[in-house]
Amino acid sequence: MTVRKGFTLIELLVVIAVIAVLMGILMPALSAVREQGRRAVCSQNEKNTGLGLFLYANDYNGKLPLNEVDRWLFDVSYWTTDIILASGGFDRHIFYCPSWSQRDNIIFWRYGENLPAGTSENYERPEPTAIATRKDYHRIMGYYWLLDTKAGRANPPMSTTESKVWVRSTVEASAKVNGVKVKKPLGSVELITDVTASNGPDRDNADFAGATGGCWTRWQVTDRSNHLKKGTHAAGGNILFLDGHTQWRQFDQMEHRWFWQSFGNPCLWW
Repeated sequence: MTVRKGFTLIELLVVIAVIAVLMGILMPALSAVREQGRRAVCSQNEKNTGLGLFLYANDYNGKLPLNEVDRWLFDVSYWTTDIILASGGFDRHIFYCPSWSQRDNIIFWRYGENLPAGTSENYERPEPTAIATRKDYHRIMGYYWLLDTKAGRANPPMSTTESKVWVRSTVEASAKVNGVKVKKPLGSVELITDVTASNGPDRDNADFAGATGGCWTRWQVTDRSNHLKKGTHAAGGNILFLDGHTQWRQFDQMEHRWFWQSFGNPCLWW
């Protein structure tokens, strides 16, 4: 008599159920590991951006290439990014966090030229070359740049419980405390930070994936925080300090420090 070998239907169902349970246990862990990897790449991106700025400053007695535009903190002039890219060691992708890869798109990189949504990454028309235009046009980056501007940032001052600095130099930084100018340790001064943006100042109820601005006006694309958890709540962000080190700051240690003119949307945190 021939004996048939194989699994019964019940056995197959049990195996499938076990695999499903294991996947349910492992997937959150794998997701967390992937996010840790993205945070590490993000931190290195900030270091590389800082290196480009420091290389420039070394040739100019510590003076940084100040931003030519006074707009949102992730708005950086073509001319300012030219300086970093001119070192030859980096490409544009270091300016974007891998946890928000959708921002690394040519329409944001060439925001000043108002390209239509869906423009190919292989868009052939060259960027404008006139210096005045490159200083006026800005790119939307994946990080806040806390560089000062040529004339000094006008709108608005930082809202914070501690003195902060719009950075102009790599060799010294100072802030006013009770009206008195006080030097700050370079290791305490933020230079580049992850984008953490919300549609309002309420840290518990604001939408950190739904801030609206120029991208919404043009393409109905919201601004969001680089690192999210629990849907639309911020997890925290990497910060590059003026002495060259980076560290992760949890969101509960962040403050709403800046917003554009008199509007509460977006609110920028670090």
